[in-house]
Amino acid sequence: MDFVNTFSGAITTDIIIIFSVFFLLFFFSVVYGKSNSASLLISLYIGILIFLMFPYLEDTTLLKSSESQVTISHVSLFLIIVSLTYSIVRRMIFLEYSRNKIMKYIESGILSASSSVLFFSFLYHTIPIATLYNFGPSIDNLFSSQYFFFWLVAPLIGLFIISKR
Repeated sequence: MDFVNTFSGAITTDIIIIFSVFFLLFFFSVVYGKSNSASLLISLYIGILIFLMFPYLEDTTLLKSSESQVTISHVSLFLIIVSLTYSIVRRMIFLEYSRNKIMKYIESGILSASSSVLFFSFLYHTIPIATLYNFGPSIDNLFSSQYFFFWLVAPLIGLFIISKR
């Protein structure tokens, strides 16, 4: 019984949220393939740029009664932008997984981790995600401003690794 208490104390809500996003993206990557995952990752970059420069952000915020509702509206708008850019980008990217099953899962993991890192770094630096959920100090430190540049570059390295032939 002591093991169960120790194990459950080690798994925090922060870890559950981060790994849930990772596994959702991993499932997407395995089911829909390498080209769709790479397209999603590139669409996240494009979506970030469009969101940051979107001139009608206040006008398109539908829920305005609390900070949480504003954050939900902004995340929804960001996901809509990413969805629209994804539908365009996926038509141009043609990548296939390696025929080796293990390499397929490794490539899926790299793409999923890259997309997760980019998504969370965007949330930390652009949208006040703390109004919805306040991550612990270790996660806050991990995605702090001093590492933001590296979180933006890391997914590009992941794309380079999976696209080598």
